[in-house]
Amino acid sequence: MKKIPVGQTIAYAYNFAFGHLGAIIGLSWVSLILVAVLQFLPYAAGHNPMVQPDNLTEAGQQALEGIGSFFLVMLLYSIVYVAVTRQALGLRRGSAMIHFALGSAELRVFGAFLLFVLVIVGMAMALGIGVAILSAAVDAIKQPALALVVALLLIAGLCAYLFVIVRLGFLIAPVTVVEEQISLSRGWILTAGNFWRLLAVILAIGMPIFLVFAVGVTAIAGPGLFAPLPVDPDAMERALNARFALIAQHMPLYIGLTLLIAPFNLGLNLGASAFAYRALAPAGPGVMSTAGDAS
Repeated sequence: MKKIPVGQTIAYAYNFAFGHLGAIIGLSWVSLILVAVLQFLPYAAGHNPMVQPDNLTEAGQQALEGIGSFFLVMLLYSIVYVAVTRQALGLRRGSAMIHFALGSAELRVFGAFLLFVLVIVGMAMALGIGVAILSAAVDAIKQPALALVVALLLIAGLCAYLFVIVRLGFLIAPVTVVEEQISLSRGWILTAGNFWRLLAVILAIGMPIFLVFAVGVTAIAGPGLFAPLPVDPDAMERALNARFALIAQHMPLYIGLTLLIAPFNLGLNLGASAFAYRALAPAGPGVMSTAGDAS
């Protein structure tokens, strides 16, 4: 059972993100701008997608628009994932000024991520149903010991959910690009015995991006956006609506912040997954060993 070299994976991710930043921007900027436009369109039309309309017809239309936008965003990101993953694996070299390609590789990555989303959404629904059933049982029986058991089961379920997401999702891009197949099980097999190593890598590359984004959002909207919510349900609803309105008011700045951070986020995540894949997958056609280019 192969192990991911945590330190080397993190180092490669940062070296790739900053050392190949120009290429990453060139390979992604067209798709990222289109994603930003799709995100801004509802606000430009005077709608706030985070607020559910009272009218059922409007709610249905908003839901359909949201689903359509979600699929388009996934497809645009798939175009970026293929190109940047190839760059991270060493299958593509050099700089790039512009890139936009939609072929079988991009459609495979789109299909793989769509399958991943369906799996995790299905798991989330099953977990939610289980929590609802157990909560109803606690309310009916009213035993403190049973409430403790339910709480422990909920924690265990959330941990299992995180475990599956990490194991299934971390290698989706390199597996699909290199092996030209849609297979979540392949990534699961390759990452066996590596969960804690994967989690360490994810935290090391994800926390700095999260902190930068949090600081940026706070600078845009103010610290009140993250203030504790009231306990009273009516007051909580009013507070949430006020925050959604505040987000809508500053949406162009949020989208701009996301665009600025996106190339670094792509470089770190896809660089880490590419290096981990090279460490775990047996050498073969199109697969570089970790002894290859790591600059």
